[in-house]
Amino acid sequence: MSRQTSLINQTKSIRLTRPWQLSLLLLFLISVVAALFITTQKESRINLLPPVLYLAEDETGRLQLFLASEPAWQPRQLTRETAEILSYSSAPDGNQVAYAVAQADGSSQIKLLQLNNSTVKTVLTCANAECSQPVWHPDSRRLLYERRTSPNFARPQLHWLDVVTGETKLLLEKETAVSSSARFSPDGNWVSLAVSPEVGIRLYNFADGRSFTFPSDIGTPAAWHPSGNQLLFQNSRAVVFHSEDTDVHDEHSHDFTMVVNLFGRTLGSESTELLSSNGAFDDGNPAYSPDGKWIAFGRRLARTNTGRQLWLMQADGSESHLLTNDISIHYGPPSWSPDGRLLLFQKYNSSTPDQPPSIWLLEIASGKFSQIIKNGLLPTWLSP
Repeated sequence: MSRQTSLINQTKSIRLTRPWQLSLLLLFLISVVAALFITTQKESRINLLPPVLYLAEDETGRLQLFLASEPAWQPRQLTRETAEILSYSSAPDGNQVAYAVAQADGSSQIKLLQLNNSTVKTVLTCANAECSQPVWHPDSRRLLYERRTSPNFARPQLHWLDVVTGETKLLLEKETAVSSSARFSPDGNWVSLAVSPEVGIRLYNFADGRSFTFPSDIGTPAAWHPSGNQLLFQNSRAVVFHSEDTDVHDEHSHDFTMVVNLFGRTLGSESTELLSSNGAFDDGNPAYSPDGKWIAFGRRLARTNTGRQLWLMQADGSESHLLTNDISIHYGPPSWSPDGRLLLFQKYNSSTPDQPPSIWLLEIASGKFSQIIKNGLLPTWLSP
């Protein structure tokens, strides 16, 4: 009898505690699901690419600034200017965009767009001059711009602009030589700039005033290595071709052509290194990968109107190989995603000149192309 009573009591105890057990189990499962959801959301946000800034025509045919973001890449118009936008640059802090506008009266303006509240203010007005090509200093407060004065607008000079105070002055006081195509080193201690074709590219150190020059007759911007101790730049050189009639040098004919190649220069070094492979190619628009191990660049056959293709090579110039192969397509300047997985670029088909460029992504590992914007040009990543 006592054993039967004990079994009955145990059964009652189990029945009484079962709801508590179920409640605890339910709470545990809810907490696990919530934790997994939060983790998934965080990982999803981490894996999202930065937004893309670009220029595109509005309904009136004027170029305006647009922004598109993952996952749908739906365009959002940022500006509604009544004049033409000449150029733009997003600040390293990712919160503001400087852009240049050409007015009908021959003046120009540099304006500042705050992305957090979409407000726009004019920070500089240039009467009888074109002020454009803003390039931000890493401090996100100052920038350099190119000023070209009338009547011929042929002599650009680099000027500072403080976007908070509006103060502007020459990049280097008391120096009035031609200067353009500025690029800051990642730490902001150096600036590279193109001067005359006879001089080439100049490097200037803001801390101690050191200055170096090296040959480059192209006038395009240099590209800084992420470490800040190396640069890529363009320069022209002659390539000689030998006929195959005989192996004796003096007995066969020769021909040559001028090509544009990529060169590397290390700070403190007296020599430059040819990175482009031999051949009749024009190379340009180089961009280091975020880890500095690879260089994406554009290449086309020299002295032709064929489309510039996308190429990839190691930072020392080895293992160069093409990523695209359609000479009717012009592939615009490549820009690496912050994680180094993707290249962002514009694509223009010369066989359909009435169609505007489109904007694409290329996944390096898989070779997969994805169109993200149907009509747009000059895309850049918005700094995270």
